[in-house]
Amino acid sequence: MDIRSKVDDRDLIPRLDPERGEMRTARGEDWVLISGDALRRVYENEVKVLGSGAYVMWYNAGKAVGKTDGEKFAALIETIGIDQLAKELSSSYAKLGWGKIEVGDIDLFKNEVKVTMRNSPMVRGTRDNEPRCWYVRGFMEGLISTILGAEATANEMQCQAVNGEKCEFKVTWKLPSGVEP
Repeated sequence: MDIRSKVDDRDLIPRLDPERGEMRTARGEDWVLISGDALRRVYENEVKVLGSGAYVMWYNAGKAVGKTDGEKFAALIETIGIDQLAKELSSSYAKLGWGKIEVGDIDLFKNEVKVTMRNSPMVRGTRDNEPRCWYVRGFMEGLISTILGAEATANEMQCQAVNGEKCEFKVTWKLPSGVEP
């Protein structure tokens, strides 16, 4: 088992191979860069075409990616603990352009955490009447579920697209029976 002392950004941040015209992480994951504007246009066009079905697609895609990332880092809880892992992942995802992520106190007795995102690429410069961070919500559920080994649920309490300030999520989870925090 690969147990390290910290999150290694090389596991998340790809390097360009100009000879091959591709980007890969140290683990060999294939990457391509897309602008935040292009990402938001894809989302908006899918909503126009598919209506609320687009939300389900973005949510499920986010959850699948979150689970994959969770598998990379779950073992780190044993060496650095959940609080430090949360800080390091927040920093690494910020380096990838996912905005400023703040993880509130993780309450293992209440089984909840508050996550605040400012400047999320999903909503930068947009306005909407309803929260629209379906991908991010799914991602957090997948990531936290995999890391904790318990099914997590994220609720978007505030959305930057609605209030202009921040996206705020309350994530809760239920531990399997017989497991103590």
